[in-house]
Amino acid sequence: MESNISSEKSVAKAGRPKSEEKRLNILMSASELFLTQGFSSTSMAMVATKAGVSKQTVYSHFSNKDALFTAVIDYKCQQYQLDEAHMGSINQDPREVMIMFGNQIMSLLQDEQAIAMHRVVIGELATNPHVAELFYIAGPQNGMQLMSDYLEKNTQLALDHKKAKYWSCAFFNMLKGDFHLRSLLGLPYSMSEQQQLEEVTKVTDHILHMIKHERDC
Repeated sequence: MESNISSEKSVAKAGRPKSEEKRLNILMSASELFLTQGFSSTSMAMVATKAGVSKQTVYSHFSNKDALFTAVIDYKCQQYQLDEAHMGSINQDPREVMIMFGNQIMSLLQDEQAIAMHRVVIGELATNPHVAELFYIAGPQNGMQLMSDYLEKNTQLALDHKKAKYWSCAFFNMLKGDFHLRSLLGLPYSMSEQQQLEEVTKVTDHILHMIKHERDC
C-alpha cells in the first residue's frame, strides 16, 4: 500500500496542476486513513494533517467526509478504468467489451486495498450503516450501471432497459465467484492472470449464450 501511495504522489508532483496535486494527495491520505482507522474514526482534520494541508483546503475539495469517501472509492475504480470513458463502442463486438471490462473488474476485486475497503465497510454496518450505501453506489452500483448502459446501447444486443440491468447484475455476480468471498473472509485464494482471463471469458460466453437463448425463445 505504501509504495502505491508514494508512486501516486510522485506522479502528481511531476505533471499535475497544484490544485489537482493537492486533491490527489488528500485522496491518498484519506484512503490510507479509512483503511487503517475505519470510516467513523477518521476525521477531516486527520486527513488534513496526514496530507500536510489545512482543514479548509480539504473542505475546498470535498464538502464533507461522505463526499471524500465516495471520491476515494470512485478514484480506485478509475485506476482500473472502470468508467464510461473506457467502455467500448456501442458498435463493437460485445464479447470483446465484456471480456475487457470483466477482466478489469476481477483485477479490482483482487486488489488488496479494495478487499480491505470491503472489510472496513462491513465493520461499519452496526454503527454507521450509511457507509455501506455510499460504497455500494460509488462502487458496485456504478460498475453495474456502466455495463447495463452498454448492453442496452450496443447495436448487436439492443436489450431493453430491464433486461440490460438484469444481465449486467448477473455478469457481476458470476464474476465474483468463490474467490471474492474467500478474500473477504481472509481465506487463501489464488488466481493467475491466465486463470482470470479464462474465468472472465467463460462468464462472458455464458451470459451472451443466455441472452441469445432468451431472444430466440
